[in-house]
Amino acid sequence: SAYTAKEGAGMTLGRGVVNVAFGLLIAKLSVPVVRNLFSKKQVMNGSFDPLRLVNTYGAFGVVDGVREELIVSSAVGRENDALEWREYRFPVKPGDINRRPRWVSPYHYRLDWQMWIA
Repeated sequence: SAYTAKEGAGMTLGRGVVNVAFGLLIAKLSVPVVRNLFSKKQVMNGSFDPLRLVNTYGAFGVVDGVREELIVSSAVGRENDALEWREYRFPVKPGDINRRPRWVSPYHYRLDWQMWIA
């Protein structure tokens, strides 16, 4: 059968109704998530409904004043000589606090990121 404008309009209206209903459901379920966002004791990586449709995600639940950082280094020299240890520098790992922060896009330096949060 041929596709008519009337059939197309009916499908569009039905899809619009479903989209609005789904949007309202997500908005209603998101209220506890937004309350959690503004609370003093946030729940990180938690779900607020039994179907787990909305949840919170937090990579950094607590940020302390002290930052411990892994430093990767290797020995340079021969076995019988005095060994000199050299630090590996990563392009975007924080490292030196006096160095200007790096802006790297569109690449994601995965190893640097993992070293920073390890």
